[in-house]
Amino acid sequence: MKTMRINVPVATIWTSKDSIRPVDKLAVAGNTKQWTDQMTDQETIDLGDNDRVVTQALFNDEVIIDRKENDWLKVVIPSQTDDSDKRGYPGWVPSALVSEVESSPVTSQVRIATKFADLYDENKQKVMELSQGTVFEETSRDDEWIGVNTPKGAGFIKASATMIPVDADNSGQIMVELAQQFMGLRYIWSGISSYGFDCSGLVYSLHRVLGILIPRDADDQHANGNPISPENALPGDLVFFAYDHGKGYVHHVGMYIGNGKMIESRTLGKTVDIAELTEPKFAEEFAGFRRYWH
Repeated sequence: MKTMRINVPVATIWTSKDSIRPVDKLAVAGNTKQWTDQMTDQETIDLGDNDRVVTQALFNDEVIIDRKENDWLKVVIPSQTDDSDKRGYPGWVPSALVSEVESSPVTSQVRIATKFADLYDENKQKVMELSQGTVFEETSRDDEWIGVNTPKGAGFIKASATMIPVDADNSGQIMVELAQQFMGLRYIWSGISSYGFDCSGLVYSLHRVLGILIPRDADDQHANGNPISPENALPGDLVFFAYDHGKGYVHHVGMYIGNGKMIESRTLGKTVDIAELTEPKFAEEFAGFRRYWH
């Protein structure tokens, strides 16, 4: 099995090759920004209601290739742990969105910390826009530029794009302040990029910016991490909600921001917002806190 890398800013990973609709042609071509912008609310809701997509992967993310069928690849994403496959998150991706060069290990990581950043080629010409959370191997550095290895060859990013754009006392508070920049961003089922998140994708991505890899989905996030009692919860802790009065399947997650509130990517057809934990739905389904930061 080969390990390769995503070669577009954001690649959507599909449940099956037959999941796509006419409106999804942009996503299949790797143009996630325009795809999310042009979809109607009902079309975004349909992504989840009909279980069309499973997750996304960012530029330079590794994918393990299981097999190829015509123009599609069955892949596993090692950076996104999932209980269905010990190797990582499984799904289908168009083969054009994956580099043909086999991946090599990343030794010295650098991450995009700003909401968006540009990738430049060796001549310092813009190649593409990148999402927060994109990870590279650093090859060189000066005050302005960082050299990086990419699926498209050697490239550069601005050093400023890797600097956390908030000032806070700890990692938990940094994530809360990073989350604030996404207020009002529409919910995208399976989303993990600055173009749109689902609930677990938002908190996965916030941790990823700090180099903290957590499971991809809410149920797996709840099954791991350090349990925190409500009276000891701090900003940056994850707060979970489950069916059957908080005892069943964990289906939602938000990030605690203090004072009995959380920031969340709410649900299909909605946006990133701030919610009170005392809202009847949340109070009834509360399933506990978990902490992944130190």
